[in-house]
Amino acid sequence: MHPAFSVILFTTASGAGYGLIALTALLFAAGAWPGGSASGLAALVVATLLVTCGLFASTAHLGHPERAWRALTQIRTSWLSREGVAALLVYPPLAGLALGWGLLGQSNGATMAAALAAAVLSIATVHCTAMIYRSLKPIHQWCNPHVVPVYHLLALMTGAQLLTALLHLAGAPSRGVGLMAALATAGGVIVKERYW
Repeated sequence: MHPAFSVILFTTASGAGYGLIALTALLFAAGAWPGGSASGLAALVVATLLVTCGLFASTAHLGHPERAWRALTQIRTSWLSREGVAALLVYPPLAGLALGWGLLGQSNGATMAAALAAAVLSIATVHCTAMIYRSLKPIHQWCNPHVVPVYHLLALMTGAQLLTALLHLAGAPSRGVGLMAALATAGGVIVKERYW
C-alpha cells in the first residue's frame, strides 16, 4: 500500500490534535490540569493548528477540493460525511474552552460544558475517521476489527506525548500525564502488533 502523503499528514496531524484536545479538555474538566491556564491555552492552540493542518491536508487528495462541502451532506450514509461534520462541530466548543479557560481563567459551568463537548466531539471525529477505513471492504489491511482501536490508541498516544512535552516546556511536568503517554504507547504497540 502506498497512501498519498496528504492522507498520512491528515491522519497523523489530526489524530494528534484531537488526542491533545480530548486530554486537555478532560483534565481541565476533572480539575486535574497540572499547569496554569496559559499552558492550557498553549495546548489548545497547538491542537487546533494540528487539526486544522490535517483537515486542509485531507482536501489535497480530492479530485475537486472546491466540492469538499458536498461530502457534508451525506451524514446518514457516509462515514466521511460524519467525520466532516464532527470535525467542524469541534471548533465552537474548542473556542469556548480557549476563551473561557485559556484567556479569561474561568472554570464555570459554560466552560466545563465546552470542555466536555470538545472532548466528546474530538473522540467522535477520530472514531469517524477510523470507520471510513474500517468500512472499506476491498482493502483487507483497513477492513478489520483492529483499525478502530488502533486509531483511538494512536490519537491518545500522540496527544499524551505532545501534552507531556508541552507541560515540560511550560515548567509544569506531570507524572500522571507521562505515565498516560507511556501506557498509551504500550497499548498502541500491542494493538498495532495484533493489527499486523
